[in-house]
Amino acid sequence: MKKSTCLAGALARALALGLVLPAAGVGAILVAASSANAQPSGSGQTGAAVAFVHETGNAGRFEIRSGRLALERSQHVDVRGYAGQTVKDAAEMIGHVKFINNANVDGAIPDGLTADQRAMLVRLAGLNGSDFDREYMRFQIEVGEHLKQTFTDYGANGESPTMRIYAAKAVTDYAAQILQARAIAAAL
Repeated sequence: MKKSTCLAGALARALALGLVLPAAGVGAILVAASSANAQPSGSGQTGAAVAFVHETGNAGRFEIRSGRLALERSQHVDVRGYAGQTVKDAAEMIGHVKFINNANVDGAIPDGLTADQRAMLVRLAGLNGSDFDREYMRFQIEVGEHLKQTFTDYGANGESPTMRIYAAKAVTDYAAQILQARAIAAAL
């Protein structure tokens, strides 16, 4: 049986069984697609797939760490609400990427941050009050734009079909997140 036919059948079974997981606010069929599309370790899933795992892992960890910092430091209700939701959404995103990665890509998921992300956190840690809020929202817009582009690119051209499905579906959530961040930043 062709792989695409097998994948289509697995997706249909997943829908019939209700095996749909939320992915950053939208449904993504991951369970059946992952098993139908699983690749053995060392299967050649390199390049774009591994880079996608690294980029999203780093950006998600930055969103979590900066969001926790905002929950500690900000007194602005909208910034705190945004930070809380971002921490939750980023943790879910990392979980979905890990799940698909383990089944299809087998790339190492980073535990840390890039040097630029560490510098952003240091900058945020040195700020308070409205200065903190403005800089936090600016960084969230920047990271959101980066994630949106990363997901858009991988959704269009990625190696792993399962990761591509997830990435393409998650783009609209990042677009909405960026709009919300811009609205909050404009009101500060």
